Amino acid sequence: MFRLTQAACLLQALGALIQGSLAFTPAATDSHEAEALHRRSYFYVGGEYVNTTDGWMMHNQMYVEKLSPARGTTQLYPIVFLHGGAQTGTNFLNKPDGGRGWASWFLSHGYEVYIADRTMTARSPVLPADGYGESVFSAEFISQRFTNVQDYPLWPQAKLHSQWPGTGERGDPVFDAYYASNVQSISDSEAQEVTMKAAGEALLDIIGPVILITHSQGGLYGWSWADSRPELIKGLIQIEPKGPPFKEVIFSNSFSRPYGLTSIPLTYQPAPTNESSPLSMKTVSSDKPGELLDCIIQAEPARQLTNLAKVPILIDTGEASYHATYDYCFIKFLKQAGVSNVQHLELGKWGIHGNAHLQFLEKNSDVIAGVLHEWIGNVTALN
Repeated sequence: MFRLTQAACLLQALGALIQGSLAFTPAATDSHEAEALHRRSYFYVGGEYVNTTDGWMMHNQMYVEKLSPARGTTQLYPIVFLHGGAQTGTNFLNKPDGGRGWASWFLSHGYEVYIADRTMTARSPVLPADGYGESVFSAEFISQRFTNVQDYPLWPQAKLHSQWPGTGERGDPVFDAYYASNVQSISDSEAQEVTMKAAGEALLDIIGPVILITHSQGGLYGWSWADSRPELIKGLIQIEPKGPPFKEVIFSNSFSRPYGLTSIPLTYQPAPTNESSPLSMKTVSSDKPGELLDCIIQAEPARQLTNLAKVPILIDTGEASYHATYDYCFIKFLKQAGVSNVQHLELGKWGIHGNAHLQFLEKNSDVIAGVLHEWIGNVTALN
């Protein structure tokens, strides 16, 4: 049972009245506890052989690490973690300040945990013969957008950031430990979405129903997995998924997601007929100019996401993240497309303050894990 401040109790009660299963009880404190005892194994899913000038080689396979609590599993469904761009599954093992990560937190609460390295990344190797370009984030880029955003007011909410341990700048030991874990990303996001869809289908067909927790670019794959295997995703938690719908706003201004949430096809009814422009778009003006960005949703009549409508979805947004400017657009887009079982966890509104884009590595990560655990309990009780 989480300890509650008076304000948190009031927020919980009010939220329960308004949002049904979105009844959170944030903990008052965080702690660095010992890693959870567990058994570990790993395996690969997906992939196929390709004939190269140097012989037959495998590509597009995905590494998956399985962690089972030593005291036994007590939760109905396992957790699957999908990391974001320039990251690996180590995001969820432990934190760069030495604290335990979300894997240990969920293991200690009786969940079996699966952690993937996305295709063409880290232990899911990219084949040089495939010819993909690669890029990396600079230390300056990371500081300005993820770890020290309060000192670089690139969006209005950045000034609220307070949860990253240390300075968030090159030379700080916590920052250096985090930055050392960053890896290169391939430049062809669509190709990666295609391979991740296939790998995800293979994984889910092996392990069965899961709670899927994604972060950032991993959100692209969360949408496609839930669309492809809705009966096996018992809850989809999107931690600041790649967005907003249709268009980039932080890393570029390109229209990179023609299917709204992804660059690859999703199941819409009626089915789109124009592959180059599958959905008609319209802009909805923000009612808080300067704080929230305008949204792009479908022009009416909106095609319906019939498979995603079967999955309980939570969009989780940090108070100080650049996602605070546009994650509300996901809610508008999804509800317009018939996805009614979607909720928006805006951490700041639930008394959880100061988080930027890497909330699972920040000082109050255990508090946030507790909120997600409670949401999981609520939605799985209804399934």
